[in-house]
Amino acid sequence: MIEPALAPLLAKMATTAAIVIAAALAAERAGPQVGGLIASLPISAGPSYVFLAMENDDAFMSGVGLGGLFSNAVTALYLLFLAGFGARLTALPLFASGLLAWTAANALLRQLPETLGFALLANVACYGVAIALARRMSFPPAAGRVARGWTDLFLRALMVAALVGTVVTVSDVVGPSMTGVVALFPISFTSVGLMIHARLGGQACAAAMASGLAAMLGFTAGLVLLHLGAQPLGRWTALALGLASCLAWSGFLLWIRRPRRRGVPARP
Repeated sequence: MIEPALAPLLAKMATTAAIVIAAALAAERAGPQVGGLIASLPISAGPSYVFLAMENDDAFMSGVGLGGLFSNAVTALYLLFLAGFGARLTALPLFASGLLAWTAANALLRQLPETLGFALLANVACYGVAIALARRMSFPPAAGRVARGWTDLFLRALMVAALVGTVVTVSDVVGPSMTGVVALFPISFTSVGLMIHARLGGQACAAAMASGLAAMLGFTAGLVLLHLGAQPLGRWTALALGLASCLAWSGFLLWIRRPRRRGVPARP
């Protein structure tokens, strides 16, 4: 029998796992470029923030948004590392070293004054440099798809579900700022990237991670809206605005990156 106190937490983790499985399958079928856009959506952070908003007040969620901005800046360096070394390293050394670098860079950024100005400066610097360097990289077309079963998808979904459970459980202990950092641990990029690396190879993984860099600008805007809007507008309105900014920006990037066929007449 499941303890009554654990039932809500397990439900949250199961819901998140289902979302990740759906997103991972969509990323694989759409290709690495679109896969990066899908991985940039708030697959893990989104449910975590919703559950946090259900259990905390507006001021807490504003602090979560500010703390998340610093962690979000470091994600740019993580994606740049994966894009640069995705085709050179096997999956385990690639993601293990990348996550180690992410943790170290996060610790360094935590030494900055926790203000919106410094958070925005960190995001502009990290994403500006990362996007500029990624544009200079070339990614050959991925090889054919490697057939695999459902086990790897479930394992990656469990990773994200475990993160959601951790965030919700420790939020009352570590406070809003550190909760924002934990909630933005790059588990979505890691899980989707591992899947693409295993099924399509390192080149496809590198291309997907590079594609996610520009898409994360929408997530940056969403965190700013959460931080600034949670108290004057209410946390639910701020979360909705933040989610809308993520979806709108990713939708725009998907539209401009769509394949254009030539010589095909338009439908009447």
